[in-house]
Order: sequence, then structure tokens, then C-alpha cells
Amino acid sequence: MISISPLQTLCYNKSVNINKPIMRLYQKFHYDELYRFFRTDFWQFELSAWLHVFGQSLISVFIPIILLKTGYSLNEVILFYLIFNIFNLPLNFFAHFFTYRFGAKKATALGTIAYIIFFILFYSLTPGNWPLLIFMAFFVSLYDALYWVSHIYFFVKCSPHKNNIQRDNSLLYIAKKFAGVLAPLFGALIIIFTTEHILILCSIIILILSLWPLFQIRDIDDRPKHPPVSFRAFFSSWRDLKEYLITAFNSFHVVAEGMIWPIYIYTIFESVQSVAAIPIIVSLTTMIFTYFSGHVKKSNRETMIVTGAALIALTWITRLLFSNAIFYFITIFLIGLFTILISLPLESTIFEKAEKKDILTASTYRNLFAMAPRILFYGVLYLIINVFPVSFIAAAAGMFIIIFLSLIVFPPDKLKSVKNDA
Repeated sequence: MISISPLQTLCYNKSVNINKPIMRLYQKFHYDELYRFFRTDFWQFELSAWLHVFGQSLISVFIPIILLKTGYSLNEVILFYLIFNIFNLPLNFFAHFFTYRFGAKKATALGTIAYIIFFILFYSLTPGNWPLLIFMAFFVSLYDALYWVSHIYFFVKCSPHKNNIQRDNSLLYIAKKFAGVLAPLFGALIIIFTTEHILILCSIIILILSLWPLFQIRDIDDRPKHPPVSFRAFFSSWRDLKEYLITAFNSFHVVAEGMIWPIYIYTIFESVQSVAAIPIIVSLTTMIFTYFSGHVKKSNRETMIVTGAALIALTWITRLLFSNAIFYFITIFLIGLFTILISLPLESTIFEKAEKKDILTASTYRNLFAMAPRILFYGVLYLIINVFPVSFIAAAAGMFIIIFLSLIVFPPDKLKSVKNDA
């Protein structure tokens, strides 16, 4: 039997008495820190963005498929997207004005409400109902302009690392991609075992929920104080157009991969499950890679964009040459990886430069340059018969133009001053 002396007992009791309050203080400190973190404006913004992307990704990839299943032809689906982009062009300037007048939070909320109205109309859509389809195109374009112009401006304002936007931009990407992994899976299960109407209702509910954390953000001044910067002042030199021109030509690939490719997969496999696999594969490949690319040095961004453009162009060319089911899904995996090489450094550079001029104007022109070329893209596709090969060639051509812009028109040695400023 082990005997314990009174002195040992006293020391033990004292240590317990001392450690208990220390542990309570330690636990309270970490609880308070955790509580404060989850109450930060950036966390509320991330939560709102996550819910929004989840509600959007739940159905977005299926929208053209549902239109086809409703009774609209491929040509009519393309016409719908053409009308949407025509509406979108002037609404970007309205979104710019509205955000200046009423603030980014209200603009983001109004954009979400417009998206909800779009889904309510979508729920009621019947074959051949073009008046309703045009109203749908208007509200989805109003959503796109209001939400993405104000949302990106709001993100920069909420970011706690304004000297390195790419760090928080990568976190935002990861949050979106995580939602992008789960949402299409749930969307596919809903549409397989229930109906398209149930899927639309689920998206509406989640989008409504995304508004709640948005209005918990209280400490951010979301209304610009300075007057808007004119086009000439914002693009004071030719090289200021560089990132926006890359955004414009990158939009050919974005449309081809985001809208045309899912329809192409659906026409080949004739199953919703095959379409649902696209965003799941893309999200899984990009989620981890995005975090690491968020820590890439600013001096390497140019190399990332050129490399990504070359690899994406090569992928589109191989899609034209080879026809194999396994190969198609391998290219989806690769495209998800290569797209981050362009999008993340490109957006980070745009908004880090915009900090020195006007963030809201930057987000407006970014959305404008991203959407305007799509009018040409959809307009050409509407007039031709061979939609799929032409869209693949256009996507590859857009990537080659990006390489030309990056290496010939705006060579890296002419951008040293810009890099030093960044």
C-alpha cells in the first residue's frame, strides 16, 4: 500500500485549486475567441456566400437540362441565355448606381431576392411560354448584375487581409467549392427521386436563408464615400485593361464549360447523374488546390495565368479529337484544376489594383467584361447548327488570345512597375 504524506496531499490540493481557475480562464478565453471569430463580419460574409453558392449550385448546372426536359429546343435554350446577357449589359451600370446610393449589403440582398423571383417564375414555366421566359431572363440578369457587382465589392471591404486579397480570395473559393461539392450531389438526388419542382423549392429556401447572415454584418461601411471614377480615369493607361481583357476572353471558356459542356454530356449519356458528376468532380479537384494557389507569390501570377490558358486550350482541342466517356470525365477533372490557375490570380490582381482606385468600379467593369462577350458567343451559336464543336473551338481560341495578351501585348518586363506596386 502506497502512503501519501500530508505535505503531498496539501501540494496536490493546492495544485488542483490553482489549476481549476486557470483551466476555466483558458477555456473561457478560447470560447470567447471562437465566439468572436464566428461573429466577425468576414465570417458572416463567408456564411452568406456559402449558403448562396449552395442554393445556386443545387440547381444551376441543371437549369439548361430542365429547360430541355420542359420542351425547349437547344436553339431556344441558347436564345434564352442570349436574352439574359443582353439584359445584363445595362443592368451592371444600374447595379453600380444602386450600390453607391444604398450600399453593397442592400444591393446584394436585392440581387438575391431577384434570383428567388427567377426561381418562382421557373417553377411555373410551361412549354412555349416565351413571355414568362423573357421575365425569367430579366430577373436572372438583374440578380447577376446586383449580386456580383456588390458582392465582390463587399468581399473586399470585409476582407481582414487587404494587403493580400489572394489569401482571403482562396478561402472564399474553398468555401464556394465545398458548397459546390455537396450541392450538385443533393441536387441530383432530389431531381432523380422527386421532381424538378422540389429542387427549385429547395433552392429558394436556401437562398432565403443566405440573407440572414448578410444582415448580421454591421461594422462594415458598405457605401462608397468617393464619387464614381470615370472610364477614362479608371483605365488611365493601356495596360490597365489587361486583366479585364483576359476576363473577357476567359468568358468563352467559362460559358463553354459551364453551360454547353453539361448539355453535351446530357445529350451523350441522357442521364441527370452524368450532369451532376461535372460540378462534383470540378469542386473536389479545385478545393484543395485553391488553398495552395492562394499562397502563391504575386510575381508568379503571370506564369500561372499563361500556364492555365495553355493547358485549358490543349484540353479543349483534345475534346474535339477524342470521343470516350472516361476521357470526358478525366478532362472535367483537369479543367477544374487548370481554371484556378487563371481565375484566382486574375481576380486577386484586379481587386488589389482596384484598392488604389475604386473597388466598386472595378467589380462593375469586371462583371461587364465577363458578360458582354457572351452576347457574341451565344449570338453565333444561335445562328449555327454545329453548336458543340464551334463552342469548343471558341473556348480554345479565347485561351490562345489570353496567352497572346500576356506574352506579346502586355509582356512581363513591361509590368514590373505594376508588380512592385502590388
